[in-house]
Amino acid sequence: MIVRPSSNHVDDVSSTHPGELEESFESALARVEPLPDRTSVWARLTGLLRKLGLSGGRDTNFIDPHRTIAFDGFHDSLFEEKRERDRRYGTVYAVAEHPNAFVVKLELPRRMPRSALKATWEVPDEMPDYICQLRLDRGVLTIRAGLPDEARRRLSYISPSFPPDFQTRIEFPLPVEGYKHRVLNKTLEVIVFKKRDTFDTRSVEQ
Repeated sequence: MIVRPSSNHVDDVSSTHPGELEESFESALARVEPLPDRTSVWARLTGLLRKLGLSGGRDTNFIDPHRTIAFDGFHDSLFEEKRERDRRYGTVYAVAEHPNAFVVKLELPRRMPRSALKATWEVPDEMPDYICQLRLDRGVLTIRAGLPDEARRRLSYISPSFPPDFQTRIEFPLPVEGYKHRVLNKTLEVIVFKKRDTFDTRSVEQ
């Protein structure tokens, strides 16, 4: 156990995953329709309600369309940052709904947890990119991600709050088809497009 195993990374040989669009991420991103300026609409509505005396003198906060999973509470130098621990379980992500797509941003781990064996093996603090596998099936995006080399996987077996792999499932409220992903600055970004007849119908109804 004292001898450090090979740290050769397992390459993610496939640039695309089953069902993923062939176009570039930049091309897919250019097709995402921008969010409407709901803040200004809400501000005008709030001002009108105040003039009519219906606001009750209370401030109403605009609800951000993003949904973030994680709570980073108590901080202390003796303890590891909770947000970083949560990243290892795939629970730190946000989903933004656009008129024709959903944009998912999932934060991947940034740093290796401290351990005596990590110091013995001289494993760097910075975490390499995880190997990610994606699947979109029946309106559910499944993300599987894991450590890229044997040395770090072995360290995960003896370190608390450090699983070698995680799986995150995100269910969308509307029918979807086609997605595109990239990993940038330790963040997995996935564009999931809505079915065209779904968002076309909604835009007509609005």
